[in-house]
Amino acid sequence: MSSKETSDDIQAAALTPVQEGLGLAKWRKLLTVTATLLALFAICAIFVLLGKAIHHTLLLFALGGLVAYALEPLVAFAQRPRFGKKQKALGKTASVMAVFTGLFLIFAGGVWWLGSHAGKQMKILQQDAPAYRERAFAMAHDVDANLLKPRGIEFSVEDTLRNPPPETSAYVSRFSKEALPFLAHTASGLAESLVVLLIAMYLLIFATHMKEQANRALSPFLLKYALAWEEDVDRILGGFVRGQLLIALVNGLVAAVGLLLIGVHLWLIIGFFVVVASLIPVIGPYIAAVPAVLAALIGPTHLTPVAGAVVVLVMFIVINEVGSKILYPKLVGRALNLHEVVVLFVLFAGLEVGGIVGTLFAAPVASLAIVTIVHLYRLWQELPEESIAEELSEGDPANSRIRAFKPTR
Repeated sequence: MSSKETSDDIQAAALTPVQEGLGLAKWRKLLTVTATLLALFAICAIFVLLGKAIHHTLLLFALGGLVAYALEPLVAFAQRPRFGKKQKALGKTASVMAVFTGLFLIFAGGVWWLGSHAGKQMKILQQDAPAYRERAFAMAHDVDANLLKPRGIEFSVEDTLRNPPPETSAYVSRFSKEALPFLAHTASGLAESLVVLLIAMYLLIFATHMKEQANRALSPFLLKYALAWEEDVDRILGGFVRGQLLIALVNGLVAAVGLLLIGVHLWLIIGFFVVVASLIPVIGPYIAAVPAVLAALIGPTHLTPVAGAVVVLVMFIVINEVGSKILYPKLVGRALNLHEVVVLFVLFAGLEVGGIVGTLFAAPVASLAIVTIVHLYRLWQELPEESIAEELSEGDPANSRIRAFKPTR
């Protein structure tokens, strides 16, 4: 007989027949669960208030953790023996240093090779910005004269561009207040980037030891559930970071090559923007398509403005379809196990709570919260411990969600 059944029998024996008829045992259990949930909410509220006070430090460590998860497979690969079993494998510290050295050399070579092209395109953008603006006004005038006015449509695209409505101006102003400082901070924060890399390096070297030390402090009963939860955290964060980064790099490379073939002058800058925007799940590729279509529409290309814009739009539709239907489910979807609608909801919630940074962390945080709740429920009910993420990735997700709350026979 299990300890849970014994405790239930003792509680039942302590109740009178009248109390059993009223179901007081169930009410006591419900009251205990409710009190536990309220305590968890209070703890979360305390952590939120504390997080607001040290939000910048938490952001640096969160970014360092994501970088560490992204580089962990490379470190594991560097630790493997290369010339037979007799060769001694590299230690963790040496492997981490080798990976960072290789990445630094690759980054330096990329800057040397692409830096001149990016600088030239920035000069072109700065010099031709007035011409792009006038070309956009001229194109809007043609749309008004040839498409809207002959059909009696009382709307002027040119006037709207020259004098945007207050709602549009307010939205653009809000976006610029959030996006432009974020981009400027990202571009100029070299020191903080080094701090993030240093944090990632320390996490790669010492995270395993820290985890083992924390696990030793747990009882054997709690350790089983802690190990299953840690496995799920590794699967979720590792799968999300590496999958989303790979998708972003593929999207940026394909977009840059496509724009180069079409003849868009700003192909490299837009390619970099596509990589950054694609880090945002679901809606990132759509955001990245906007400057590419505008550059093809008002900038010089090998095609006519309309044809160039249509080709670029079709190219981004294909990129998004391939990314969302093929790459995302295999690389990120299995790790998060969140429906696209849920991801879209948490992205907008993250945007309201934390701005652009909130959208980057919204999906993995939501997935971690769901998995943590499931593990706490299984711990509370003393159900057998198991990796939720592994179960969801191997079987039918719908059935797996149900089995997560049921005991395993």
